[in-house]
Amino acid sequence: MVSKIGLDLGYANITLSDVTTGIYREPSVALINKNTRRIISVGDAAMSPDASQSEEAMLVRPFKNGLLFDHKITQSIITSAINPLLPADRIRCVLGVPSDFLPKQERVLFDMLNNAGVTDCYSVNRALAALIGAGYSPLMSVISVNVGAASTEIAVLNEGVITQTSRESIGGEDFDKAVKQYIFEQGDVNVSLSVARAIKEKLGSVWSGKPSESVEIEGTLSLTGNKVRMNVTTEDIVGVFEKPLHRLFMAIAEVVKRIPLDHIEQTFNNGIILTGGGSIIYGLDKMMSKVLGIPVTQPEDPLDSVAKGLSRINSFIPVKGRSANKNITNFVPKYYQDKKQGSNN
Repeated sequence: MVSKIGLDLGYANITLSDVTTGIYREPSVALINKNTRRIISVGDAAMSPDASQSEEAMLVRPFKNGLLFDHKITQSIITSAINPLLPADRIRCVLGVPSDFLPKQERVLFDMLNNAGVTDCYSVNRALAALIGAGYSPLMSVISVNVGAASTEIAVLNEGVITQTSRESIGGEDFDKAVKQYIFEQGDVNVSLSVARAIKEKLGSVWSGKPSESVEIEGTLSLTGNKVRMNVTTEDIVGVFEKPLHRLFMAIAEVVKRIPLDHIEQTFNNGIILTGGGSIIYGLDKMMSKVLGIPVTQPEDPLDSVAKGLSRINSFIPVKGRSANKNITNFVPKYYQDKKQGSNN
């Protein structure tokens, strides 16, 4: 029996998807001893409040901006994610990679997956996977924008051919930092990024119509270190996202303006498919459409679009004659078309 999985190594989470069993997700972090670099725990165990009480413990994330700064930590996180699938006769994995990922980096990840027990490995552009995971055909002309925690992947497709790709270092964490900065400016009050993220997710809005809500938070005065409580409302943080929004829209506009004139009409008719956990902020799709002048559609579950797309791609990769450990992005539209035609016959 072959287990066919999709694996999305995100900055915030590592997400494993199987078309039959669903989604498995845990934080893509490791808790290490900052003096010896010894790995204490990974994933959910590393995020446990009890696990990080030691002054020598430090949380690290190995996947920021597509860089693998510590192979040992990366291997441990991947092994932890794959381990629940073992023992298995065969595991075939499709891995999501950034558009600017180097072949050498891909080979390193393939080796890590093999070491973790994966039999056959393939890689696919994350923005293409996100489009398929959102329920769209890779044969259409469209712009896929996947906003992750630390970066945004953009791909322009013209009838199944990827004509433009870009990865920009703007993501959901930049919106978290905007909230954190706003709280600090209200009276030198420091809050963690996790608190800022919770505020963003509950109160954040870039478009009118979100019901007014409020949350009470606890921060630390920067001068004295004393704890202080304060109330934050939806209205308080209106406008705090201006800078990250500007960067995000400019990044997309730079890619859009490179679309050839003979492709523009068809591409703009379908517009932008907006996915990724970093895109989950009220009204972002409407604001993006207004600013860029392009229709924007966001699926119901944008967070898991990449992982879902990767596992769906895995389901229509031909078994025979296909060598593993390679990037198959350019072959995905053909695999999709062949699978669709086979289903109709």
